[in-house]
Amino acid sequence: MVDYASDFDADGFCILRGAIDPELIHRANQQVNAFRAKNDPLLNDHNLLVEGMLQRVVNLHYSVTALRDIFSNAMHAGQEVCDRFGVATLYTSLFFEHGSQQVLHRDTPYFYSGSDGGYMGVWVALDDADESNGALIAVKGSHRLEEPDLDKLKNRFHPTSDVPASSDPLFNAYNEELVTEAKRKGLGTVTCAVRKGDMILWHPSTLHGGLPHLDKSRSRRSFVMHVTPKNMPIKQMDYFFHRDKPIETVENNYVTHADRLLSAGDTVNFRHVKAFSVSELGTF
Repeated sequence: MVDYASDFDADGFCILRGAIDPELIHRANQQVNAFRAKNDPLLNDHNLLVEGMLQRVVNLHYSVTALRDIFSNAMHAGQEVCDRFGVATLYTSLFFEHGSQQVLHRDTPYFYSGSDGGYMGVWVALDDADESNGALIAVKGSHRLEEPDLDKLKNRFHPTSDVPASSDPLFNAYNEELVTEAKRKGLGTVTCAVRKGDMILWHPSTLHGGLPHLDKSRSRRSFVMHVTPKNMPIKQMDYFFHRDKPIETVENNYVTHADRLLSAGDTVNFRHVKAFSVSELGTF
């Protein structure tokens, strides 16, 4: 395997080819198929599928157990990067069949810990992904870009009030400034074409996104893990744009899987629209 940690340091992201065993990928796909067979009527009743596919499913690993195995295996394969801020735990996850199609963005306004570290992004392919079905894209070296003027941005959108936990106009403007600066510096955008079982790691400050999902006959199953050290406080835009606000310590609840900790929970959320308990969805 290439020196993935050196690639990560240089580019702000790296790809680990064949990081997850094919048998485990197959088992996870079979469990997702079983999950779909049971729950599609429920999801269709609530209009939660996108063009017949799952998109942005939060914490599906609570219901689909093989995804927990993928997490523990991914942490072993990528330990040199994933554990840099402390032994990584699974904070939250996202699952996709339909590509995210997100514009280039940094995660840090929604994963702010009060320091430069504390969070890593981990992406495991359960399907092959390329230019036709919404592959991940990333901007080389963008993790080294300095922050834009946060006070100026804050005052542009929230001149007389505190920034809320989520503000799409402010988040978009923040990322537009970073993308403009990346272009000015000539930083290249890379399409991360991957095969099932490959893994992508990205730095919290790396600009990344998703290509349009053009070929709807192909799913783009992927399992995205947001990993943090144990009891790392994670805040959103209301703290990111107000750096003077104190961040209190937290004591999170965890469960142990293999040799890793996962945040405890029993609810799966679909597209931030509707959530169901694992008892409703089933365990696979």
